[in-house]
Amino acid sequence: MTDVALMGIDIGTSSTKTVIVRPDGALVGLAAQEYAVDTPHPGRAEQNPETWLEAALDTMRRALVIADIPARQVQAIGLSGQMHGTVCLDVHRRALRPAIIWADQRSAAQVAEVEARIGRERLAAWTANPLATGFMLATWLWLREHEPGVVAAAAHLLLPKDYVRYRLTGEIGTEPSDASSTLLFDTANRCWSAPLLDALGLDGRVLPPVAASAAIAGGLLPEIAAATGLCPGTPVIYGGSDQAMQAVGHGVVAPGVLSSTIGTGGQLFAPIARPAYDPQARLHCFCHVLPGVWHLESAMLAAGLSLKWLRDTMMPGLTYQEIADAAATVPLGAEGLFFLPYLAGERTPHMDPRARGSFVGLTLRHGRAHLARAVMEGVVFGMRQGLALMLDLSVTPERILASGGATQHPLWLHLQADMFNRPLYQTTTVEAAAVGAALLAGVGVGVYADVADAVAQAVRYADVVVTPDAENVAHYASLVDTFAALYPALAPTYHALWK
Repeated sequence: MTDVALMGIDIGTSSTKTVIVRPDGALVGLAAQEYAVDTPHPGRAEQNPETWLEAALDTMRRALVIADIPARQVQAIGLSGQMHGTVCLDVHRRALRPAIIWADQRSAAQVAEVEARIGRERLAAWTANPLATGFMLATWLWLREHEPGVVAAAAHLLLPKDYVRYRLTGEIGTEPSDASSTLLFDTANRCWSAPLLDALGLDGRVLPPVAASAAIAGGLLPEIAAATGLCPGTPVIYGGSDQAMQAVGHGVVAPGVLSSTIGTGGQLFAPIARPAYDPQARLHCFCHVLPGVWHLESAMLAAGLSLKWLRDTMMPGLTYQEIADAAATVPLGAEGLFFLPYLAGERTPHMDPRARGSFVGLTLRHGRAHLARAVMEGVVFGMRQGLALMLDLSVTPERILASGGATQHPLWLHLQADMFNRPLYQTTTVEAAAVGAALLAGVGVGVYADVADAVAQAVRYADVVVTPDAENVAHYASLVDTFAALYPALAPTYHALWK
């Protein structure tokens, strides 16, 4: 079908990316636009929703130009987006304030309040999840306490990609994969949690209606079509969370396959056939974009972000490639130097917004290359802890797929293979979240029979498989307990510094 194309838009934390693909997965257009996260106060993270819209329009237009195809060939548009964030709209559907996004830490007191009033067990029974700062529930409660005027004026609360889709189509709504990340959602039954809303005195009328992820939300508005060069009325589907969409882009849609993503954050994503949750509330359980499929997720807040911090503060002028090359010259274990990657607090396995980043074991011998290796190892040590929790919940990955920007350097790949003690596979998919959104759009308009058909037609495995080195596996296994002991030892200090 050379006359058929699909568009996918990924509204990320640091950039928006738009792709145009053929039904066989061939990438014919790609455009990206970066933007910043605003930090008006320490621990806060906000973005202007108009920034996402402007980036979406710009990349949609440029991707179409790069693809050099007639606009009529674009049969459908799908969206992927950063999870958890909150956009407040008034009755005129105008943003009342900047969006509070997933990396925001201001709502720690509200998280503690919910756990005290409801309890982790009951919260898990209602939502299948622990609550963390930056989630819509915690943000809503913070706004109710600190910005009551915003809450009184709010007529709609939307997730980031749902806001952009509203602006593209004029239609308000959401879908299960993203809605389940709000902690306002009954993940098992795929609807808003009435018991939770009642228990906290929240008005559910501000929450959007929920549709299937592959359903058509509406057509592209004429003014949006004019701004992008696309055809008015082009179908726009609901889409999904960035993690669910990258999973589709890599073919991670059924139990037995697990994705390991190191981007700004770090995530392990394991599809499961029925809802399940960690009794100690260290993992997330969200809806997949496929009907009747869920996924366990281990979430690290500052994975690639930790290396970015190191580059910006201590290695300005160096590329990530150069930094990783330097790290590769240092022996395993960075000669006794450890890094705890908690620069923005941490979720899995600690669920502690007060956690801090730390280097432990610094000596006069250590240089910048040691710091780089310790940061990279610390990120993968943390993800290894998440994998261990999943294995305890009977997740049995037959194949682990590497994803995210970290796939660009072999050291990141070897660290994961060695610490996970499993072969690491890759697909040939570029910009997996955006591609996943495009494939789901194809499902929505009948280009594919279903998601499995889309994956079969469009996703290809790379030839190279990174296998664990037995000596390295043993060396890292000898360091695991030391790394795991550092957070409990330092947590009282972290908490004292927070006050």
